[in-house]
Amino acid sequence: MAVEKMKMMDVVGQLSDMDSIIVDVLKTKAVNIVNTRLEIDNNFFTFSLEDENNLERNMELNYIQPFEKDSLRELNVKRAKELMNFFGIDSIDEKYVKDVDMNADFDSFYDKLKTKIDRLEKINEDLKIISGIKNNYELFKNVNVNLSDLANLKYFKARFGILDKDGRFRLKKNYGNILAMIFHTGTINENEVYLALYPQEVSNEIDRILKSLNWQDVNILGKYCGTAQEIFEKLMSEHEILVGEKKEIENFRNSLIQNEEDRVKRYIAGMLLAEKIEDVKKYMAKSKKYFYMSGWIGVSDVENIKSVFSKYDNIDVNFRDPEKGESIPTKLVNANFFKPFELLLKMYGTPGYNESDPTVFFGITYMILFGAMFGDLGQGAIFFLLGLYIGKRGNKGYGAILSRLGASSMVFGVLYGSVFGNEELIPAMWMKPFESINDALAGAIVFGIGLLFVSYVIGFINRIKVKDYEDAFFGKDGLCGFAIFLLAINLGLSAIKNISIVPKKLTLILIVVALVLMIFKRPITQFLKGEKISYEDGNMSGYYIEGVFLLLEALMSILSNIISFIRVGAFAINHVGLFMAFQTVGKMINNSAGNFVILVIGNLVIIGLEGLLVFIQSLRLEYYEMFSKYYLGDGYEFIADKIELKEF
Repeated sequence: MAVEKMKMMDVVGQLSDMDSIIVDVLKTKAVNIVNTRLEIDNNFFTFSLEDENNLERNMELNYIQPFEKDSLRELNVKRAKELMNFFGIDSIDEKYVKDVDMNADFDSFYDKLKTKIDRLEKINEDLKIISGIKNNYELFKNVNVNLSDLANLKYFKARFGILDKDGRFRLKKNYGNILAMIFHTGTINENEVYLALYPQEVSNEIDRILKSLNWQDVNILGKYCGTAQEIFEKLMSEHEILVGEKKEIENFRNSLIQNEEDRVKRYIAGMLLAEKIEDVKKYMAKSKKYFYMSGWIGVSDVENIKSVFSKYDNIDVNFRDPEKGESIPTKLVNANFFKPFELLLKMYGTPGYNESDPTVFFGITYMILFGAMFGDLGQGAIFFLLGLYIGKRGNKGYGAILSRLGASSMVFGVLYGSVFGNEELIPAMWMKPFESINDALAGAIVFGIGLLFVSYVIGFINRIKVKDYEDAFFGKDGLCGFAIFLLAINLGLSAIKNISIVPKKLTLILIVVALVLMIFKRPITQFLKGEKISYEDGNMSGYYIEGVFLLLEALMSILSNIISFIRVGAFAINHVGLFMAFQTVGKMINNSAGNFVILVIGNLVIIGLEGLLVFIQSLRLEYYEMFSKYYLGDGYEFIADKIELKEF
């Protein structure tokens, strides 16, 4: 469709309103915020001095500075994540972000819950320790000593642990070389429990040795006094108390989230927004009283953003056209049917701001190329349904592309009379490629010539729009290259069909003239502009040597571009031939069930393998044969700043 025209938005407002304004801008999902200080330094940031309020704002530019990092913001984000964990909230719905009040008292809300959050965390830690000791009680019931005494030894260190069979074998083998006393205290499944006792001075060495034996520590020492039996009794009593206290806190939490869910989630959303606000402030500037913000916005969103700012007093918003030399992002505006093809377009590059948007042309030609090479009503229906399924599962862009390619395949399937490779079920509305091989190949070349013709025209227009007159008129993909392309076709028609629109001798003369113009394109362009003739790095000979090689490349590319489109017909023929191969194998089995299985397998192979090949080959024709003619792709994408819920 088109590349939307952009405006640069410059905003000056009071620091007290800054947070709310940033959030409102992010909610619109319409502004690509840029480096404001760079705008000011380049004298691009402007506001009308006819407004007396702007006199002060202009003077405040003398005190311009970046925003400092706000540690309190980082603390709020950390607190918000604590609250989400406390309430068991995985994500915040967008409606709570829209209703958030950035002036709310987040600190007071958090402080009221902090005690319960900390206590619940401590209870869970204690219960985890108790559970671990409780589960391993059987390992220590035979240790009839005060375990707290072992934990508080001054010159020795004690630790319980588990060894597997391999570890026990290596322990027995090297026991005489270990500076530690190791006692067997119990058995669990196929593993054994040991108590290791050794001097503090050799702790590092013993740690290394035990680690090599795959020693697994069991934490029971130091928390309680008494023997293992006495500790177990104390554990049961404490466990009961902690479980009761935990239940009280959880009941309070559940009641709060049930009765005041909206308020809780709005507070959390506001605290989380602090992180996004800090990200935006990196691109902004401030003075003593005001903040300054700049960003690109599409002309279709200007009125909406004006209404958003209308509720604020003492704010100045200015929209201006891009200045010469500014780097302008590209915002593509396409109908919903063609929008998914932007994904494949951007894989090659983003159109420049002054470049024509090729999405519609690309989408139409890509569907035709795919359908022509993979024309089958049944298999196309599989692609169509698969695309719908993928789209519903989350990947809407690629799902939509696949469904459109499937629809194109179905259309060509009707034209070819092919259903799951079988050409006998329905009549062909146009042709059967396998029975009309010459027509299929010739038609592919003619179609390719037509696409290349349009590509040259679009390329010429694009280069004129970006004021690249040298390549537009004298480049290999410009007017001279286009002339050689047409003259080459004329020679081909003369040789094959004895049809000559332009006499052969004149055709050769015109080709030579076009080639000469291509070699001298730079000096000719500079002469026409009235500029002094010069060469890059002053290397005139290098320029003309390179020019000769470029001529050879141009001639070869014109021929190869045309021949490349033979693959369209070749794949259409191959599609039928591959099915016939599986059909022949099925008939050789001489069994209806076996024949059916072979045909199903054949269709799966064709859909998976050939479908992928056709997808790639269609994309190759677009990228290498056509994009090289008309698509510059040297722009950068307009990406609106917004509140990403997935970040939460």
